[in-house]
Amino acid sequence: MARHILTVMTNPVAGKDQEFNDWYSNTHIQEVVEIPGFVSAQRFKLSDTQMGGENEYGYLAIYEIEADDVGIALQALKDARPNLKMTDALAEKRELWTYTQISDKVTAR
Repeated sequence: MARHILTVMTNPVAGKDQEFNDWYSNTHIQEVVEIPGFVSAQRFKLSDTQMGGENEYGYLAIYEIEADDVGIALQALKDARPNLKMTDALAEKRELWTYTQISDKVTAR
Protein backbone atom coordinates (compact mmCIF):
# COMPACT_ATOMS: atom_id res chain seq x y z
CA MET A 1 0.00 0.00 0.00
CA ALA A 2 1.32 3.43 -0.90
CA ARG A 3 2.20 6.03 1.74
CA HIS A 4 1.36 9.68 1.46
CA ILE A 5 1.36 12.75 3.66
CA LEU A 6 -1.08 15.61 3.78
CA THR A 7 0.46 18.84 5.05
CA VAL A 8 -1.81 21.53 6.43
CA MET A 9 -0.44 24.99 7.23
CA THR A 10 -2.67 27.14 9.44
CA ASN A 11 -2.93 30.07 11.82
CA PRO A 12 -5.27 30.93 14.66
CA VAL A 13 -7.57 33.92 14.56
CA ALA A 14 -5.86 36.82 16.37
CA GLY A 15 -6.21 36.45 20.14
CA LYS A 16 -7.51 32.86 19.96
CA ASP A 17 -4.21 30.94 20.09
CA GLN A 18 -5.10 28.84 23.16
CA GLU A 19 -8.55 27.91 21.85
CA PHE A 20 -7.05 27.06 18.43
CA ASN A 21 -4.30 24.85 19.83
CA ASP A 22 -6.64 23.08 22.27
CA TRP A 23 -9.14 22.31 19.51
CA TYR A 24 -6.49 21.24 16.98
CA SER A 25 -4.48 19.00 19.33
CA ASN A 26 -7.32 17.55 21.40
CA THR A 27 -10.20 17.31 18.93
CA HIS A 28 -9.41 17.83 15.27
CA ILE A 29 -6.42 15.58 14.59
CA GLN A 30 -8.10 12.70 16.44
CA GLU A 31 -11.22 13.09 14.28
CA VAL A 32 -9.14 13.09 11.11
CA VAL A 33 -7.15 9.93 11.94
CA GLU A 34 -10.46 8.10 12.35
CA ILE A 35 -11.19 8.69 8.65
CA PRO A 36 -10.37 5.67 6.44
CA GLY A 37 -6.85 5.90 5.01
CA PHE A 38 -5.53 8.33 7.64
CA VAL A 39 -3.19 6.53 10.04
CA SER A 40 -1.45 9.23 12.08
CA ALA A 41 -1.19 12.96 12.68
CA GLN A 42 1.31 15.29 14.30
CA ARG A 43 1.42 19.06 14.79
CA PHE A 44 4.31 21.51 14.72
CA LYS A 45 4.77 25.17 15.61
CA LEU A 46 7.00 27.35 13.45
CA SER A 47 10.41 27.67 15.09
CA ASP A 48 11.83 31.09 15.91
CA THR A 49 15.00 30.14 14.00
CA GLN A 50 14.71 29.73 10.24
CA MET A 51 17.13 29.22 7.35
CA GLY A 52 14.92 30.94 4.79
CA GLY A 53 12.62 33.90 4.54
CA GLU A 54 9.27 34.69 6.07
CA ASN A 55 6.53 32.10 6.46
CA GLU A 56 2.98 33.32 6.78
CA TYR A 57 1.82 30.22 8.66
CA GLY A 58 2.70 29.54 12.28
CA TYR A 59 1.48 25.94 12.48
CA LEU A 60 1.88 22.76 10.46
CA ALA A 61 -0.02 19.49 10.76
CA ILE A 62 1.25 16.38 8.99
CA TYR A 63 -1.19 13.54 8.39
CA GLU A 64 0.10 10.16 7.24
CA ILE A 65 -2.12 8.35 4.77
CA GLU A 66 -1.91 4.71 3.67
CA ALA A 67 -3.87 4.13 0.48
CA ASP A 68 -3.28 2.81 -3.00
CA ASP A 69 -5.32 5.76 -4.26
CA VAL A 70 -4.77 8.87 -2.11
CA GLY A 71 -7.75 10.46 -3.84
CA ILE A 72 -10.08 8.05 -2.04
CA ALA A 73 -8.71 9.10 1.38
CA LEU A 74 -8.91 12.78 0.46
CA GLN A 75 -12.50 12.33 -0.71
CA ALA A 76 -13.31 10.60 2.59
CA LEU A 77 -11.90 13.67 4.39
CA LYS A 78 -14.02 16.00 2.23
CA ASP A 79 -17.11 13.88 2.89
CA ALA A 80 -16.44 13.93 6.65
CA ARG A 81 -16.04 17.73 6.86
CA PRO A 82 -19.71 18.53 7.62
CA ASN A 83 -19.53 16.23 10.66
CA LEU A 84 -16.17 17.40 12.03
CA LYS A 85 -16.18 19.62 15.10
CA MET A 86 -14.75 22.92 13.92
CA THR A 87 -13.82 26.14 15.72
CA ASP A 88 -14.01 29.81 14.89
CA ALA A 89 -10.46 30.11 16.27
CA LEU A 90 -9.10 28.67 12.98
CA ALA A 91 -8.21 31.40 10.48
CA GLU A 92 -9.87 30.89 7.10
CA LYS A 93 -6.66 31.11 5.04
CA ARG A 94 -4.71 27.85 5.02
CA GLU A 95 -2.71 25.69 2.65
CA LEU A 96 -3.04 21.95 2.12
CA TRP A 97 -0.63 19.84 0.06
CA THR A 98 -0.48 16.08 -0.50
CA TYR A 99 2.78 14.24 -1.19
CA THR A 100 3.41 10.62 -2.19
CA GLN A 101 6.37 8.74 -0.73
CA ILE A 102 9.10 7.99 -3.26
CA SER A 103 11.87 6.63 -1.00
CA ASP A 104 12.34 4.82 2.26
CA LYS A 105 13.10 6.85 5.36
CA VAL A 106 16.83 7.34 5.89
CA THR A 107 18.17 7.52 9.46
CA ALA A 108 21.61 8.15 10.95
CA ARG A 109 23.84 5.09 11.17
